[in-house]
Amino acid sequence: MISIGFDDKERIGLRYVLDSLHPCSPFGQERVRKLRFYTPKERGALETELDNTDRAAASADVLKQVYDRIMTVLCQLKDIRGSLQRLRDGAVLDHVELFEIKGFLLRIADLRPLFDRMNEAAAIEELSFSDPEDALNVLDPEQTRSRGFYIPDSASEALRAIRAEKKRLEARLYEAPEAEKDAIRAERTRVCAEEETEERAIRAGMCKALLPFVPAMLADADAAGRLDFLIQKALFAVRYHCVRPAITETALELTGMINPELCDLLQEKGRAFVPVSIATDRGATVITGANMGGKSVAMKTVALNVLLFSAGFPVCAKRAKLPMFESVQMLFDDAQSMQSGLSGFGSEIVRFNEALNEVEKGYSLFLLDEFARGTNPDEGAAIVQAVTRCLNDANAISILATHYDGVAEFARVHYQIIGLRDIDPDAIRSELSVSGGDGVAVIARHMNYGLYRVEGKADCPKDALNICRMLSLKPEILERVEQAYKQ
Repeated sequence: MISIGFDDKERIGLRYVLDSLHPCSPFGQERVRKLRFYTPKERGALETELDNTDRAAASADVLKQVYDRIMTVLCQLKDIRGSLQRLRDGAVLDHVELFEIKGFLLRIADLRPLFDRMNEAAAIEELSFSDPEDALNVLDPEQTRSRGFYIPDSASEALRAIRAEKKRLEARLYEAPEAEKDAIRAERTRVCAEEETEERAIRAGMCKALLPFVPAMLADADAAGRLDFLIQKALFAVRYHCVRPAITETALELTGMINPELCDLLQEKGRAFVPVSIATDRGATVITGANMGGKSVAMKTVALNVLLFSAGFPVCAKRAKLPMFESVQMLFDDAQSMQSGLSGFGSEIVRFNEALNEVEKGYSLFLLDEFARGTNPDEGAAIVQAVTRCLNDANAISILATHYDGVAEFARVHYQIIGLRDIDPDAIRSELSVSGGDGVAVIARHMNYGLYRVEGKADCPKDALNICRMLSLKPEILERVEQAYKQ
């Protein structure tokens, strides 16, 4: 089962996506807060969710006003599940609880025709709402359909007589001399107690009559949450031009994928996110490139889109084919384990073993970003080579990002960050000399973070050397660096 911690959600941009959604009901908010991922055994349910979201997104323009009205109704729903559980446990609900249940039923009545209009355009499957009329008649026997909850005099002859007596006493209290008022107040208190007892008996009868409707109300609460979440996912899909992925058995193919958080961040700076494309299958895929060259961005963008798909979202790509995974394992940072006192490298090994144990339980996605960075380069390269060869035989798609040479030749698939491959260092130097701008910012603007598939043997690109040239490292140092590269 896929389980992603808060830090990893934050790291790959999933938290940003979820925070961009605005579910209106407590049930929709709970679905976002407790995001669930479909397992391979739930393929049919995932297919339905993806189809529903795709059609809801495709109909977003024509249904804009309907969606707005649906969301207005959803915002008015109260979470009545606690009261329904008390009802099942035999409790007699008080006026406030019955008022909230009545309000819930009235909102469902408002929601049904709106959902029918949505259904006509978007053909939503396996989602429906029950007719609340019979349950409403229990709480509103006079069928006034007012927003409040009130037990009418007609609820019982005893209640009618008690309230008539209370009204008579109140009239007497208004007119009686001061000397008689205490006696009248005492009598009124007795009658009020009788009224409360009779009302409780009537509420008990209402609760007993409501009991058969509890399953339908719980189902409607779940349906409201699904509808709320569905509309939010559809609006997200429209905003980021998402597509419904085809489901494969093992292969992964994402063409022109983006990361919404980085897209929005770059747009604020007047820049654009470079879409990333990758196609791979079971075994180890290695992404190489210099440090700061975009490998981590590519990895996190893959992770984000796989998890969106697994949660029933369309994915942020132009085209997508994805398998269903039992687990998604991510080793993205080299933070030390404070609890164990291990070094950065020791912590990596512990976490790698834990992740590999999960990977071995079923078809998985395993992402390792700059694994073994916590040890010296020679040892690190040897370790990553061995890990790559091992993961070729694992029942998983494993993607490793590394700047170590000699690793990609052991992988089934090799991608490389385009980086500064097509950039003339002299042109950058000229631009910097004219503009006097921030050299790092200028280089970042020209950096191509896209991937290209490498056929045959290829070492990591030497972008670090190009960056030294562009930023006019002292000539005597640069000369020695260039000599070292030639050795």
